[in-house]
Amino acid sequence: MDVRVCVLKGGISAERDISLKSGENVEEALKKAGYFVFSIDFKNSESLFSLGEKKADVVFIALHGPGGEDGTVQGWFELIGVAYTGSGVLASALGMDKSFCRKIWKLENLKQPEYQIVKSFPFSLKLSLPLIVKPARSGSTLGVSLVKERAELEYAIKQAFKYDREYVIVEEYIQGREITVGVIDDPEPRALPVIEIIPRGELYDYHTKYTQGMCEYVVPANFSEADYIKIQNTALKAYNSLGCRDFARVDMIWREGEVYMLEVNTIPGLTAGSLLPRAAKAEGIEFPQLMDKIVKQALKRKDESF
Repeated sequence: MDVRVCVLKGGISAERDISLKSGENVEEALKKAGYFVFSIDFKNSESLFSLGEKKADVVFIALHGPGGEDGTVQGWFELIGVAYTGSGVLASALGMDKSFCRKIWKLENLKQPEYQIVKSFPFSLKLSLPLIVKPARSGSTLGVSLVKERAELEYAIKQAFKYDREYVIVEEYIQGREITVGVIDDPEPRALPVIEIIPRGELYDYHTKYTQGMCEYVVPANFSEADYIKIQNTALKAYNSLGCRDFARVDMIWREGEVYMLEVNTIPGLTAGSLLPRAAKAEGIEFPQLMDKIVKQALKRKDESF
């Protein structure tokens, strides 16, 4: 296959290490799928200049977090006319910013935890404990805390502000079953098997997520057929409402027959243990095949633009 794919990995966010692992995994998979693959470790704008010399047919964006998953890099590729994988500028920006994302989901009548935006401390708390405190624009559960006592709130907000200097989100703690659904365009958007996440502790945070043995993953999750379909349809509605494309992962909580939205990851983790590849494999789609599907969607858009 003479298609040249550049895997863009690394990045400048706090999720750099995860992105490097995702990128390496994507490179290996695309080589197995028959593509000519090279990579760029994105550290600054200068690291992208070599793209012109290497003449990539498509860029596989394997960046996570601000600077890579928020529409900024996507906008640059739009300006220079380079095809890339994943959601476009607007969907990426909305997916990264939990505040604006939730405003759209509210219009779509998707259930969400009650929340408020905090720009500084102290502030007027309108919610009851326990609470979840999180950065508005970050991923990999970085800076996320479960607050049970009022005295813990200031420290939790300061931790969240380390990953978002403008504002953080304080939301009610929905105690239920944590679930996630991958969505891929195949070629139309469809939901992959539902995964239930069962952490050993109370919170599925960064340490729990990336420490072996700290979580159990059930795929497909054990729900009645009607509830299972409801969860998948909710994920699809959330995905489509933001205008996502190619692939994403929607995180939710199931409680008492209702689905509560948490967030969407427009470039979810693509490491060996990540949840989107795990869901695809449960359906019989191996990782190289999944990456091939994503690249072909980007190439299709490129062909249609001429």
